Amino acid sequence: MGRPTPLPRRLVRAVIAWGIAALALIGSIAALTVWAEGWFDVVTFIGMPLAFGGVGAFLTVRVPDNRIGPLLLAATVGFALLIGSGAWIVANVDGPTTDPLVIAVGLVTNLVFIPSLVLILVGVPLLFPDGHFLTPRWRWVAVGSAIVVVVAELRSFVGTPLLVEDKAMLANPFFIEGAEPVLTVVDTIETAFAIPLFVLAFWSLVLRYRRADDIGRHQIRWLVAASSVAISAFAASFLAPPGVRSFFEGFGILALNAIPIAIGIAVVRYRLYDIDRLISRGISYAIVSALLLGAYVAIVLVLQGPLGMLFGSQTVTVAVSTLVVAALFQPVRRRVQVVIDRRFDRARIDAERTTRAFSERLRDEVDIDSVLADLASTAHHAVRPSMSALWLREPEP
Repeated sequence: MGRPTPLPRRLVRAVIAWGIAALALIGSIAALTVWAEGWFDVVTFIGMPLAFGGVGAFLTVRVPDNRIGPLLLAATVGFALLIGSGAWIVANVDGPTTDPLVIAVGLVTNLVFIPSLVLILVGVPLLFPDGHFLTPRWRWVAVGSAIVVVVAELRSFVGTPLLVEDKAMLANPFFIEGAEPVLTVVDTIETAFAIPLFVLAFWSLVLRYRRADDIGRHQIRWLVAASSVAISAFAASFLAPPGVRSFFEGFGILALNAIPIAIGIAVVRYRLYDIDRLISRGISYAIVSALLLGAYVAIVLVLQGPLGMLFGSQTVTVAVSTLVVAALFQPVRRRVQVVIDRRFDRARIDAERTTRAFSERLRDEVDIDSVLADLASTAHHAVRPSMSALWLREPEP
């Protein structure tokens, strides 16, 4: 009897990767049935496993030599466990209990967040975009981060009196009373090591950018652009008044889903050079919005001041201000866009200059071989095709 034919390694990898992503999504959807306080929870619970798990599985199958795919899948498992275990406790525990199953689920809820977060904040910058460390010495940053995570988990394991502080008030049976002074010192040392490790992880990304070619720099720009949106939203939540703080916090959590999407685009190099146009458009519309908002406020103040008696009604003042700002939108947008494109969207500007220079050279060139070589070079620099070929029609006899 012959030996069974083994399944192709790629098929096994695909089944495992997509199976993990599917289980994370199913677990998050199941959590919605017992814990969903609004549309934001629904979008968060479904968006996180779709973004992180989907991109992680895709990269694991598509580029198996790149470690970023498995790293995103591991983070997906952590986030799904956090969501699922928290929802299970809220649904099944109403008060203090000594049930070992409940305590185990509570420990999972309390311990999975930090490792998942460190995988994203430290692991991705260290390995992006090719899945390898910048040099072998940078692996010590990963080792140091792993040690900090273990210490933080042990400190949380024995130093947290309550595992869940919402409805359940679930007590931690492993809490050691009287250890607060020692754990405070451990927390200080842990923070003193964690901050430099985070800085080093992002510094490795800066060094990669400096040493990278044009493709590598565009890959890093995708990651930085997506991360900047989330960081800006969270920063705004700290500075915003209480009334709108929750909006920026929610927007920041949703913006986190853009990070794995940007990673997937960068790693597989799909529409890689579009990042320049996205950055230029984002900056230009932010500047235009600020300018028009300032113009609107200024016009309203002017109309309510010396001209207020002329218009009389507040409704008329608002209507006139709106019409003026609407009329200014297109001229201001075009002017700002030209200025921003010259700085950020260099691909389009350089393409136009390249084709214009080729037209000027073509008028003075008579050697057909030089024209063909110049044409191929111009096409490469103008549109960056993945491949190119030049066909010349044979002269008719």
